[in-house]
Amino acid sequence: MRYLLFCCYFIISPVFAIYDLVSIDITPSNEGTTFCFLVDGPQKSLTMYLALTENEQDFSFFDDKLALTPLQSDNPAPVFLTKKMRPSCFGPYPHETLQSLKLYAGAGTSFEEVIKNKDYIQFFNGFPSLDRAEKNWTVMVYIVGSSLERVGRTTKGYASQDILEMLAGTRNSPSHDINLLLSTGGSSRSGWKTVKRSLVRNGQYYVLEDLGQQAMSNPHTLTDFVNWATTEFPAQHNALILWNHGGGTQGFGQDTAQSANAKMMSLKQLHEAYQTIRQQSGKPLDIVVYDACLMASIEVAEITATVAQTLSASAELEPGHGIDYEHLLRHISTSPPTDGIAFGQVVKNGYIQHSKEQGSFEESQITYSVFDLTQLPLFTETFGQFATEFKALLQKKGFLDYQTLSRGIIRAPGYPLRQTGQLRSLRSSTDNKQVRIDLYNLLQTIGPDFDAFSESAQTLLHLLDQVIVDYEVNDNVKAIKTEAGRMSIDIGITDTGHLSTLPAAYTLFNEGLVYYDERRQKDNYKPEAEKVCPRGMTCAFAQWLELEANDILGIDAYFGQKQDDRSTIYLIEPKVYQYQALSTDLELTLDGKPACQYQLCVNDSHCEDITLTQQGQQLLADVSLNDSPAVLSFCQKAVCGVAQQIGGIWGRDDILYPDDKIIPNTLHVQLKQIEQRQGNPLTVENPEQVTLKKSCEAKKGAIWIGYYSLNRQEKIALLCDSGDCICQENDVDPGCQEIGFKAGIQLIQAK
Repeated sequence: MRYLLFCCYFIISPVFAIYDLVSIDITPSNEGTTFCFLVDGPQKSLTMYLALTENEQDFSFFDDKLALTPLQSDNPAPVFLTKKMRPSCFGPYPHETLQSLKLYAGAGTSFEEVIKNKDYIQFFNGFPSLDRAEKNWTVMVYIVGSSLERVGRTTKGYASQDILEMLAGTRNSPSHDINLLLSTGGSSRSGWKTVKRSLVRNGQYYVLEDLGQQAMSNPHTLTDFVNWATTEFPAQHNALILWNHGGGTQGFGQDTAQSANAKMMSLKQLHEAYQTIRQQSGKPLDIVVYDACLMASIEVAEITATVAQTLSASAELEPGHGIDYEHLLRHISTSPPTDGIAFGQVVKNGYIQHSKEQGSFEESQITYSVFDLTQLPLFTETFGQFATEFKALLQKKGFLDYQTLSRGIIRAPGYPLRQTGQLRSLRSSTDNKQVRIDLYNLLQTIGPDFDAFSESAQTLLHLLDQVIVDYEVNDNVKAIKTEAGRMSIDIGITDTGHLSTLPAAYTLFNEGLVYYDERRQKDNYKPEAEKVCPRGMTCAFAQWLELEANDILGIDAYFGQKQDDRSTIYLIEPKVYQYQALSTDLELTLDGKPACQYQLCVNDSHCEDITLTQQGQQLLADVSLNDSPAVLSFCQKAVCGVAQQIGGIWGRDDILYPDDKIIPNTLHVQLKQIEQRQGNPLTVENPEQVTLKKSCEAKKGAIWIGYYSLNRQEKIALLCDSGDCICQENDVDPGCQEIGFKAGIQLIQAK
């Protein structure tokens, strides 16, 4: 019975993942094919089973000595491999020996568990027949495994998971008019340390060649792959998908096979690769898809236009799952897209739906855009005019121009949007040289305020609507800025190596920003606050501050608790006010109910204080995760995501794993200055038990505001630190009775 059930499952089963449990390394060579296996999943009692069949009816199992045992109903399958430090390798075996064989692998704590959970896969099915007949589409996926593929203490294997989606998307495909080619490597995981080229066809993965150790962050490795794929597998349409970490102007593709802190392929190097590909191909690619973070930037669009007619990418961090390859491949098989734009829209729609199914649409900040790069030259020409006018205006060093530009920049959302939440260690990180802000919102904000280039700014907005043919964002983005999420631009002035790759307009624009920054560095002005009562109201014990509106660029609210002689900020509400032209005085009320203590708990008995930032419906926390800066996001009271920054490179939005070490940060007020302190390390045992604990004592409630002018130099003002500006039940204070609050800020017009 066991035998019949096993055979039935193997014949009809779809693709199931074991790649998070076992590394399977297939290496073809002139001598034959070598197989290496390593059980590297997190469970200590994992075992691997290896089966062979020629007819999918008679299965035999290998034991640890490579002896074959036919599967019988009364005998358990022999164990092939258990966990150890190094892979077990066998071969090489001649082509003729393997041609008719099908190999299956399964992993679990027992054979019964493998069958029950369907944790097995057919990983070898002979050798494919290759022909050079022209297909409709050739899809090339350049997968730099990096830290995203690493499996061990923290089980990820995101690259392998996406390969499984590709297998599922091509299984029983109604169309054979697609070439799907993969280049894989760039990770320290076994099987990913060398560069392999593979073909995916009808649910089967075929390794065609192993190129040995090559850096996938080397532009030549990319150009060789694309040239090989388009030459050996010709098609009417060509799509290139780049899979890994991305950083906009920082570049793409961090190969960690040799070094965990390896550099990305720079934007200049990526442009060199694109130029070579374009010269060799004779025609542009239909589309380049970036399955990587932060790549929907104007700078990336400019260099991608060298090689392709269309681009699709996200301006934000991507969740670990990335785009949906099963959705993409099924759709282009059943209804082949006619061009790159249609292809990109399939990618975008699948990404959005995949995010909803995976739970990341509500929990993360999701954006995705499709760009028609054939429309970009007119934008670039107009941007040159805009940049010339921009630089000329800032060169004058007039205070009004500096003031107006400051107001525009601070109101434009930054990417990652989590940085918009004023998370302090990341904001001040020396590694964080890129300052990505929303290009659409920047033009919307500063255009109307400058007569010199208002017309060109308006034209650029119109042209962006033609370049960005399709985009979608979720409510977490819309809460920050309604029309954000289309495209970013880097306004950082400390790392400008990418500018030599771009049209001259971007250097002119950057030179204008340098003049702006020079003025900002010399600006030491700090606005002053006065304690007042709201006009026309009896204050009683209310705590209000008066600020002159024209001097204030932004205001943050801080809520916390006073304990003995120290005060701790536990919750930040950033940007309770951003500059706006006021026709009347403005009163901003502050509700003291959030003035509580927050703690991060990994279980009932291990908790540490933590400072949170309120951003829309989410709470964010600036922490150290495994010795690198990171941001935790909380949905309700549970951790629903974590984004980590290693060596200045943002990773994808991920989850917590067992044994992760978290060091939470808190902010403390000392002599009207805010300082950050690290707590004690917390070790995750069960990620589902990591929660927030909240404790509120009204008599200890404290509220501060941080306000800053054009130079972003923040001043801290105390409203209360003994609960005396927090409304209580039956509070007789007129502020509580009339408006529900007894603390706030008055912004008055210039006298």
